[in-house]
Amino acid sequence: MLEQVVVTSFVAFVTADVPITPENVKPGWIALGVVAAMGLGLVVLVRSFIKHSRVANRPWEGEDSA
Repeated sequence: MLEQVVVTSFVAFVTADVPITPENVKPGWIALGVVAAMGLGLVVLVRSFIKHSRVANRPWEGEDSA
């Protein structure tokens, strides 16, 4: 079933009436969402890295802080 959907979608894409040229290809909302999600993920990872770096810099119990 999935193969049939993929093949049908590919055939519809290949046989489209409008040829694909640089003038009619535009970025879409999905691409914007992907970039926004990647940016949000990066912010979360950086905040987590900073939090763990602060914990790692503390001396352990019984360790000299020389």
